[in-house]
Amino acid sequence: MTTVAVQPFLAFAQFPLDADGNYHATGLSRGEDLFNAKDLAAFQEGLKTTPDWAVPVAWHLSVTVNSSIKEPVKFGFAGSGGFLMVTVPAEAAGVEVEATGRVAAGASDASFQYRDGPKVLNGDVIFTNFCLRPRRCEEKEFCGQGWEPKPPKTVGNSRLECCDVIACKDAKEVDGCSGTAWKQKANFDELKGYTKDQCCQPVLCDAKICGPGFKAKNATGLQGSTTDECCEPAYCHEMECPSSTQYTLLVRDDDGKPRRGSTVKECCKEAKCTDLDCGKSPNLAWRNKTSTDGLGSTFLECCDKNLCADFTCAPSSQWKPKNLPKLQGGSNEACCQPLMCKAHKCQDPKQTVPRLADGSPSLALGSTDEECCELKLCKDYTCSDPTKWSMKPLMEDGSPRKGFDDETCCEEIFCENSIDCERADGGKWRSKAPEALVGLQGSTTQQCCEANHCADYTCTSDSQGTGHGTKWYKKADTNQYRYQGSTDAECCLPKYCDSYETELPLTKWKRRKASVSLLGSTDAECFEKRLCMEEVDCQALGAGANVTDASLLGSTRDECCF
Repeated sequence: MTTVAVQPFLAFAQFPLDADGNYHATGLSRGEDLFNAKDLAAFQEGLKTTPDWAVPVAWHLSVTVNSSIKEPVKFGFAGSGGFLMVTVPAEAAGVEVEATGRVAAGASDASFQYRDGPKVLNGDVIFTNFCLRPRRCEEKEFCGQGWEPKPPKTVGNSRLECCDVIACKDAKEVDGCSGTAWKQKANFDELKGYTKDQCCQPVLCDAKICGPGFKAKNATGLQGSTTDECCEPAYCHEMECPSSTQYTLLVRDDDGKPRRGSTVKECCKEAKCTDLDCGKSPNLAWRNKTSTDGLGSTFLECCDKNLCADFTCAPSSQWKPKNLPKLQGGSNEACCQPLMCKAHKCQDPKQTVPRLADGSPSLALGSTDEECCELKLCKDYTCSDPTKWSMKPLMEDGSPRKGFDDETCCEEIFCENSIDCERADGGKWRSKAPEALVGLQGSTTQQCCEANHCADYTCTSDSQGTGHGTKWYKKADTNQYRYQGSTDAECCLPKYCDSYETELPLTKWKRRKASVSLLGSTDAECFEKRLCMEEVDCQALGAGANVTDASLLGSTRDECCF
């Protein structure tokens, strides 16, 4: 959205007082008027003659400011929390500030006030070059698609204030609802809008316009009034044959093109039992009939049943009958229950039923050791204690390593090669004596290290060894728990300056600042001096010259100014 420069609109400025005059804000309290009583009365009377000054008309304020105040302050008109608010930068020098907003108070109540900052201004803010004017629609582009601009001098700052809706009859996109798919809505000449959906009524397709060889398109709400818009050719793939098993629907011609038609003769081909091989049925559940005449394409139409009562399961070590004589089938899978190796228990404890590569149970058939069992492998063994033993390579001389105990499948883990006690967990542990580590198996701190107990540690700043320093105090062991460690963080609790209160006067001392919580519980650790030379400007307070004694403590006028 494009914003037009403000300068060309200065001709509309309606500031009732001398716009080039200097208006001082020295000593104003928050909520006091910038203008004196006489100027304020003239200002309000002037606005009464300005018809555009009304709630909630948009206005623009710009003014040049000079400030001796060392922090930003705000000025603005009173009403509804303040409007046309401007922020005067700290120590501004010839800075132009501006604001746009809506009037929230009538001319009789119009008052330009000091709104936010110190309770009382301890310096001066000078206002000059006032420009107060209503906001014009031509200053900004508000009208998008479907809208047209009002006269450029119209007062406003929004689309509703600055634009009118386009009429249907004037909209290019509507084009009078031309074409075969639209017609004008009632009262078209009076309607507002810029699209056919807003201004026109759709013409819906009627199947009656579709002639021979065509059918209505398969769609709801389709618009149009011609064959091309509403109809499509009829094809064989859209119809059904009398029986889906005795006829085959022909959907394409020999050249691969979609087949046209709408009758059984044109679109359906007979399916004959002579073309079906019952011997290829799943699980040999069917066999060919003596006579294969007739129509059909299913086993039920063209074949006789095979029954499990006539079938023998083999081999007997891998299959057993289901004993369901009326069950249909002619194979082990249909008529028999499998005997699975995964259910077999090997007689030799050193043998096992092998698993698949992914660890799932064997799918092999069988019920004997010869069919199902093989020697166990180390890959199926877990070392008795993973902190003292580690698995040997699962392959040995190119073949899987065989065995099922620690001595065959595992290697010893010794403390002296497996852990650095001093780095294992902060400062909580230390190494055992060298002679104690000889032949000692393990890899954990509990197995290989000696504990460091906080009872033997003195916290930093605890010079007396009482357990209570100025920055830390020691954690206390209980009957059930002994603290481990050899550092302040592990063995001590911090004392923060935030919790320490001083009896020193706070006008001469202040808390020390730190990027993290400061440790300490004494004046020297937690507080620092407040120096008059750094904190009080006596000249700015009108209390004489600034102090020259660099060691003088204080932060108030009474302490620092003489």
